[in-house]
Amino acid sequence: MITSIKQIYALSVAFLILIALIVFKFPVYYALLIPAALIFAALFIFSFDKILLLIAFCTPLSIELMLGTAGINLPDEPMMFAFSLIFFLKLWQEKSAYRSLFKSPLSKSILLFYVWLIITSLTSTLPLVSFKFLLAHFWFIGTGFLWGFFIFQQKQNIKNFVISYGLGLCLIVYYTSIRHWQRGFSQKSGTFVMNPFFDDHTVYSAVCAMIFIFTVVLIIKGRTYLSTLNFIFLWVIAASTTVGILLSYSRAAWLSIIITLGFAVIIKMRVKFKTMMIGLVLAASLAILFQNQIYQTIRFNKVASGKTLEGDLKSISNISTDDSNVERLNRWKSASRMFQEKPFWGYGPGTYQFQYSGYQRAHEMTSISTTTGDMGGIHSEYLRPLIESGIIGLITFLILVFTVIKLLLNVIYQSTDKQLKLFALAILLSLSTYLIHGFLNNFLDQDKAALVFWALLGMTGAIYHQHFQQKLI
Repeated sequence: MITSIKQIYALSVAFLILIALIVFKFPVYYALLIPAALIFAALFIFSFDKILLLIAFCTPLSIELMLGTAGINLPDEPMMFAFSLIFFLKLWQEKSAYRSLFKSPLSKSILLFYVWLIITSLTSTLPLVSFKFLLAHFWFIGTGFLWGFFIFQQKQNIKNFVISYGLGLCLIVYYTSIRHWQRGFSQKSGTFVMNPFFDDHTVYSAVCAMIFIFTVVLIIKGRTYLSTLNFIFLWVIAASTTVGILLSYSRAAWLSIIITLGFAVIIKMRVKFKTMMIGLVLAASLAILFQNQIYQTIRFNKVASGKTLEGDLKSISNISTDDSNVERLNRWKSASRMFQEKPFWGYGPGTYQFQYSGYQRAHEMTSISTTTGDMGGIHSEYLRPLIESGIIGLITFLILVFTVIKLLLNVIYQSTDKQLKLFALAILLSLSTYLIHGFLNNFLDQDKAALVFWALLGMTGAIYHQHFQQKLI
């Protein structure tokens, strides 16, 4: 049996070379058979945790293959699908072994979220689109959370997952940086040089931010638990993702990291979850109460992005001359009109980008607006469930988010296991970068971000289960 992490990386590279050769040599449809064949072949030589590491390494390197109007990312999505099916086959055979999973409060939150997705798919305005959305979430959740819940019970697998994904991401950072250098590191080229591996700079920077924060926490606070090789890997990943974030020219990524650092201070002060929620509600209430004054303050901001970090951050509130921000407002205003029409059931999972066109207003549109549903989505991870699955869809998503935060804070504040506390902190801060970024963009329908997000939730379920078991002793 293959157990060495070095062998996993070597085989991963070999698999990618094999896939590239077959794709270029034979008709593209044969390429669809490769990942599924690899996953089943791997069952005979790998343990399940090594398969997850293989998927993690391959995900940043995956490329979308269009089959008619549908697209699939190779090689990771067929691998995730096959891996998720194997989970349910094992569940059918060994029900008693999986009781701990379904007793987890996080599992219940995810089940509630997914069941409502299924229900609103049945009432969807575009049933086929919603079915594809559900199917993609099936293999993201199956691979990241369901398998992760058990695989991450072995603490070293948490670190190994981040390293595996991070090393794959490093290759993309190097590829992107070289292409960017060839174009003079211009801001315009910084939005697309990560193609074809990432759609654009926003999802690329969001993933880099998540991995960066996780690795930095391990480097600073977890040296005791790291081998020399792992420590070197983490430094390489941290340095590479820093370059990725800097050259992505993504304001949302920088904002998410800065706010996350503030959140880290709050955690250091041991502020309780209840106090955090009260503060969040008060802040939201004040923002709503003084929304007109806030609008009048920022409407004259014309700071352009791309010159300095300070300018980039200030330009986030430029809603007069920044096309990106004005277009985001256009999408949100369209979403508001859509919500008024279907507040309970929504339009169906995955449908916003195909339905919002008719809700735009000419005076709110920009030079980058579209009427064909081919230029991105709603630009908010929180508005998306509201519009696509109604008010209950948003509530189930928020329940999921707050459950994760509460469980991780419990481990950080209460656990006597220093390694569990370390991983809980790394997971929470890594996840917070995405949850903050999610106010301005949405990527949970994309494999690169979705696998990391659901794997972080799998890690949360695993370490909270261990914390709970330790409390019973």
